[in-house]
Amino acid sequence: MIAGHDPLDSTSIDAPVPPVVEAARNGSVAGLRVGVVKQFRGEGYQAGVIQRFDEAVEMMKGLGAEIVELDCPSFDLALSAYYLIAPSECSSNLARFDGLRYGLRTGDDGTHSAEEVTSLTREAGFGDEVKRRIMLGTYALSSGYYDAYYGSAQKVRTLITQDFERAFGQVDVIVSPTTPTTAFAIGERADDPMAMYLADLCTIPTNLAGNAAMSLPCGLAPEDNLPVGLQIIAPAMKDDRLYTVGAAVEAAFVEKWGHPLIEEAPTL
Repeated sequence: MIAGHDPLDSTSIDAPVPPVVEAARNGSVAGLRVGVVKQFRGEGYQAGVIQRFDEAVEMMKGLGAEIVELDCPSFDLALSAYYLIAPSECSSNLARFDGLRYGLRTGDDGTHSAEEVTSLTREAGFGDEVKRRIMLGTYALSSGYYDAYYGSAQKVRTLITQDFERAFGQVDVIVSPTTPTTAFAIGERADDPMAMYLADLCTIPTNLAGNAAMSLPCGLAPEDNLPVGLQIIAPAMKDDRLYTVGAAVEAAFVEKWGHPLIEEAPTL
């Protein structure tokens, strides 16, 4: 585990570290209010993922947790907002990589101009997905589109944060599937970026809001025998809640299966 303030990192928070080790050693969900967001299911969610998630929720209920259903309507807009905000910030940040000041440099053989070196370096150094995000972000930040795209996405981000604030006024933690489906094969969605992005439906809201979150395995989907993830979300700087719930759930899985990851040893 990495925790605590780093004086050499301007983005590092100078605040006491929550007692996560103690929380993990004394994990229990008894008396905790656990939220289940109704937007984290439905179309696009694999049946086996929902089955294992519901079983995990029932397990927590059996351990003494109070299960609370939550309505977070802005979560349905999170994917669209994220894929405007993240590419825009990607475009802005990666503008530093010009092939001249540091890092990779291609075409520096004395026959190319500085502009050509930059172009050749970026062509060689950025993968297809990075280039796609740079182009999307550059467009969203361009004159005449900034407010309509990036500005609007930031407003949605605020709504998502407000949904979380209201939710954490009712519950101690929120749980959801980590992804709507189990893992897809390498390259299977390479030609369909939107299908690939949809795998992030459950994790994007908390990424936009800046909350604490963790994922742990909660069994295998019956359709394909692949692992299902359980996401636990807590307010920012409340990481100890994640370890409290995570440790309790993992211990319950060990007791049920004899192993925290899978129900039975795979056949090799």
